[in-house]
Amino acid sequence: MAAKGILVVGSLNMDQVVRVPHLPRMGETLLGGDSLKFEPGGKGANQAVAMARLGAPVMMAGRVGHDTFGERLLSAVENEGIDTKLIVKDKQEASGAAFIFLSREGDNAIVVAAGANMRVGNDEDQYQRIIDALPTVQTLVLQLEIPLDTVTRLIEAAHELEVSVVLNLAPAQSLPREVLRKLSVLVVNETEASHLSGQQVKTVEDARIVATVLHDYGIATVVITLGERGAILVTHDTDNQSRCIYQTAPKVQPVDTTAAGDCFVGALTVALNEGQSAEDALRFAAYASALKVTRFGAQSGLPNREDVLASLNSGH
Repeated sequence: MAAKGILVVGSLNMDQVVRVPHLPRMGETLLGGDSLKFEPGGKGANQAVAMARLGAPVMMAGRVGHDTFGERLLSAVENEGIDTKLIVKDKQEASGAAFIFLSREGDNAIVVAAGANMRVGNDEDQYQRIIDALPTVQTLVLQLEIPLDTVTRLIEAAHELEVSVVLNLAPAQSLPREVLRKLSVLVVNETEASHLSGQQVKTVEDARIVATVLHDYGIATVVITLGERGAILVTHDTDNQSRCIYQTAPKVQPVDTTAAGDCFVGALTVALNEGQSAEDALRFAAYASALKVTRFGAQSGLPNREDVLASLNSGH
């Protein structure tokens, strides 16, 4: 039987990208290397597009403004075959925007103006329609570029309906342990893991320790992404014993790291949704995100399934 679909509730932003010789320091003015580029993005939309390109049936809920950016953002996800009936055109706020400085090495610095994203689920009509959609999907995927109250309410609702919940705790915010215990999968990077646990994550061994600590909170599966060093996953085995898996990252030449984490979350979710083992899902996600960093653009650089499978088969 085919896996049921995935519902992503999250942000849609218009990324405004400029290349710089290096990331700016406090008080520094830089001349960008080329013209300003406008690229559809937002953590929610990026993850939804990543999943759709990897072959999953995806529905997305979010909000855009009644503006040119909103039209383009909506078209971008529709063109990927994503069900957009739960995306609302907000009459009060402009579409979200992200301002991205991209260095020659592919590193970035990002500032987000949330706009309409901060009204996702705030009106009862949209919230109720999201709740009504939950029983039709296998997995709910959330991030934190939308109201925290909406996120916590949806985690509670999905848990009651026995729908798996994947939370990408980005940007980092604190959530009560009683909410975290209702997650199926928590995905964080080093910074977010440090924020949530109160312990620094600087090495792979740090990540092993902190992932185990977070798993002991009662979270079924915890993943800490480590960029070019790969990722750590802690879950329980058939005997309900804690099990730690480390996956290295393929060596690649970075072009643009924007949305690499979103690609990872999308790929991991698709693989788990299909019933792949934790080891295989983690490897699939690592290879997918490594491919992403070799390509420019948040959504435009996301790989399709054929490319990821080819990379997996070749081992690089």
